[in-house]
Amino acid sequence: MTLDQYVRDLREITAQHSDPVEITDLVVPLAKKFAQSPELRRPEYRECDAEQGFGVHMLHEEPNHDLAVFLVSWLPNRGTTPHNHKTWAVVVGIEGQEQEINYDRRDDGGKPGYADLKRSGEQVMTVGDTACCYPEHIHSVRNVGTGISMSLHTYGRHINYTGRSEFDVERKLEKPYVIRVADDGYARTQVLTKRRIS
Repeated sequence: MTLDQYVRDLREITAQHSDPVEITDLVVPLAKKFAQSPELRRPEYRECDAEQGFGVHMLHEEPNHDLAVFLVSWLPNRGTTPHNHKTWAVVVGIEGQEQEINYDRRDDGGKPGYADLKRSGEQVMTVGDTACCYPEHIHSVRNVGTGISMSLHTYGRHINYTGRSEFDVERKLEKPYVIRVADDGYARTQVLTKRRIS
């Protein structure tokens, strides 16, 4: 499956469905198929942001920031803080081992800057494994392998445009969460070309 075909399928699914569970159920088999594409094996997609701990390589987003597709590469023993997405997401493991830790929120979210989270479970994703996230789902991700890990991430909306949060579990804090997306010449050319064609 090519990126073009994957995006066409995503557009068709989201035009016909609005429920995040229905959407992710339909996207999972397509994402697993696309994750096997040779076009995701480009060397530049393995590059990581040393300060951030992971590299985020954008493959596609619509002009309004919907339907964002990223390839994320993770340095060993690095990962994210606990965070939500404020949109649906489907993740497929491509290489390595990524630990996902899930959290339940115990407060009602009514106090700005405050969040009381409880760890609720974890799993380790390897090649071909999938995970689905929903708007208020809170998790953290960490590369627990010895080499770079890679995963394909598909979101209903570009995660820097959803107003999502990151959490400090020990201090019970919540704050806005924005990540750095790699300035990939190749990926940027692909996105711009697809926008002109679309």
